Amino acid sequence: MFRTAPRRTHRAPGRAVIDYRGLVAPVGKGVGGVAALGAVSATAVLAGAEAATAQAPAPAAPIAAPAAGSAPAAATAPAASPYANVKLRLGSRGDAVEDLQQRLRDRGESISVDGKFGPATLRAVKSQQSAAGIGVDGVVGPKTWSALAGGSTSAPATGASGSSSSQPKLRSGSRGDAVRTLQQQLNSSGASISVDGKFGPATLKAVRNLQASAGIGVDGVVGPKTWNALSSGQRITETASRDSDRDPAPSSSSGSSSSGSSSSSFDGAAIVAAARSQIGVGYTWGGNSPSRGFDCSGLVHYAYNSAGVDVSRKTAKGYTFGGRIISQSEAKPGDLVAFTAGNYGHIGIYAGNGKIIDASNSRQRVMERSIWNSPHVFVTYR
Repeated sequence: MFRTAPRRTHRAPGRAVIDYRGLVAPVGKGVGGVAALGAVSATAVLAGAEAATAQAPAPAAPIAAPAAGSAPAAATAPAASPYANVKLRLGSRGDAVEDLQQRLRDRGESISVDGKFGPATLRAVKSQQSAAGIGVDGVVGPKTWSALAGGSTSAPATGASGSSSSQPKLRSGSRGDAVRTLQQQLNSSGASISVDGKFGPATLKAVRNLQASAGIGVDGVVGPKTWNALSSGQRITETASRDSDRDPAPSSSSGSSSSGSSSSSFDGAAIVAAARSQIGVGYTWGGNSPSRGFDCSGLVHYAYNSAGVDVSRKTAKGYTFGGRIISQSEAKPGDLVAFTAGNYGHIGIYAGNGKIIDASNSRQRVMERSIWNSPHVFVTYR
């Protein structure tokens, strides 16, 4: 014979019988209410009674997921990758690539997680490298792994009054929204380039022209000073566009003197002839040979050394202060004409009669032309 539990009660295992009517009183009003709540919770756990669970009050401090579109108060940085010591590049395959792709997806990149480092993964890597302000080479090494394991690298939206200190460093090869912002601001400053999020030759030229106009270091790298110039409304001037034939960091030449040559080896006519022989050769930033092309200082290096004047590869500014600044009346063919705009950003070879031979960025070739109306000085290595 089995005994049934009294009506409106629930028989839990053991000796205790819990009466649900005890929950009618507000919880916390006296010891009895607390005891009843504790017993119900215990019974729900032990017996799995759904009714008991339904009667229990909600936790005091629930952890709710943030509403759609709202950011959590503090984001937890993802854990470091177990493959952080593995270097990946285009063509890599395997689990390390899958981990990389998942981390890229977590940071907003639309790519497949297939373990194959293809063009889409390469573009995503470069985008994240650009946003993180590290070298944009598409190779995933320690810095890139570290950036992917850190906080969000999304570039903040900026306007004309945006803070340049929060902007990422951009250079040739960078991609993404930060580059689009840069291109929009360059166009507002007088450039005419596509807003495509790709830091290519046209964007590089516009950046260098802006830097020349602002009188800051003309290296084509967009850092705090360049962002400040953009946010302050700096315009790209026509003179700067013509004169901004900038040079990269010079490569070293073993065995070359650093200060020029003695007057006994200086042949101005031979220098002019060597430079004139390259008229029509294309402009290439960093170039210093007929096969590769020339930039302004590369042409100086080529013409001088072809004429037996042993000079090392320098920037335009380096050649200006490596020689001796003279007056126009003292200048002779073979001397140099250095334009002072943009921190001595352009240089050419004096051909006499008010003309120079130079590798022009704006004209994209080596040419002979009259000296234009822009501040300049004459320099000699005689």
